[in-house]
Amino acid sequence: MHDVVVIGAGPAGSQAAASLAQLGYDVLVLEEHPQIGVPTTCSGLIGAEAFERFDLPRASVIRGFDSATFHSPKGSSATVGAGRVMAYVVRRCEFDQTMAQRAMACGATYLLSVQCVGLEAGQDHVTVAAIQRGPEGDGRPVSFTARAAVVATGVRYGLVGRLGLDRPATFLQAAQAEVSMDGVERVEVYLGREVAPGNFAWAIPAGPMVRLGVCNGSGVRQYLHRFLEHPAIAPRLRGPVTGVKRKAIPIANISRSFRERILLVGDAAGQVKVTTGGGISYGILCGHLAAAALDRAFGLGDLSERVLADYERRWRQEIGVELRVGSFFRRLGGMLSDEQIDRLIRAYHDSDLPELVRRWADFERHRKFILALCRSPVFFQLVWGCFRRRSLS
Repeated sequence: MHDVVVIGAGPAGSQAAASLAQLGYDVLVLEEHPQIGVPTTCSGLIGAEAFERFDLPRASVIRGFDSATFHSPKGSSATVGAGRVMAYVVRRCEFDQTMAQRAMACGATYLLSVQCVGLEAGQDHVTVAAIQRGPEGDGRPVSFTARAAVVATGVRYGLVGRLGLDRPATFLQAAQAEVSMDGVERVEVYLGREVAPGNFAWAIPAGPMVRLGVCNGSGVRQYLHRFLEHPAIAPRLRGPVTGVKRKAIPIANISRSFRERILLVGDAAGQVKVTTGGGISYGILCGHLAAAALDRAFGLGDLSERVLADYERRWRQEIGVELRVGSFFRRLGGMLSDEQIDRLIRAYHDSDLPELVRRWADFERHRKFILALCRSPVFFQLVWGCFRRRSLS
């Protein structure tokens, strides 16, 4: 009988495991893959705030970024900088592994190649039904018991559904490839209907390679192939592009992230930035909050839904407003035409926008910047023009 079983060894699961193990709990982490961090599809950008707040391991950091260049659909560009390091790009596989190593150093136990197929809460424990995979891929049924469970399964919602909880209602799709490419000195963001309607594409320097990707509601592979032919991208590519990976990204958190003796964290709970689809930092934050909520429940001797509901209250206090404002801004940005996006980017350096970025920009928490941006005269005029044309049509 363990104190807590954590299902999933991604950053959210490993943070929950580390926080619980530091508090002295017997923690078992189950990971379905034979290697932590494989496979993964991720831009690998993590906000500086998360590294400082949670003292995240930095061995996997490739470099930091204090600016990004935004490209409009009409060929204009603006380099936006805050004058401080906002985010770090990491080797994602190595980052996941160092997060797990930190949890193990705190006392957590990890079992790999264990696919969890069932989770049930009893009167005084939870039972995990699983398949233990051998070297040949064969499996045998195994089970584990603990006083509580943390579900950190990412975008795999089989366990969530069997618990009677809803999966997130809205998803984006992302496709990315690592390429050899010239002239990418900082993060590049590309906007426009031809690139990704209402969304964006990116080029992120990550050591000797560049991560090229597109985020969109559907047809993401086609949009990525179109992006590779973009006049600002194609001439800089040094060789064929292979190894394209896809990922679903939840951009609507679930209505309930807890049950008796069970908490959900990270993508499993839809704890993802609505504006960009990034989920590492929010998952780590909520993994830490899940550990604190379980510690409180253990102290009370009560792991009921009534007590564990405190977890949801706490994470919504932390990021709930961020998610709501981000959702509003995503809808608002989706209504802008290519011409309006181009005007906004061309007007950047001749407006109050650089000062807004310097004062309010935050890689993980966008609420203050979004609200300040919406009060900016140049942005307000563009949005008002959008609404006016829609109302006349």
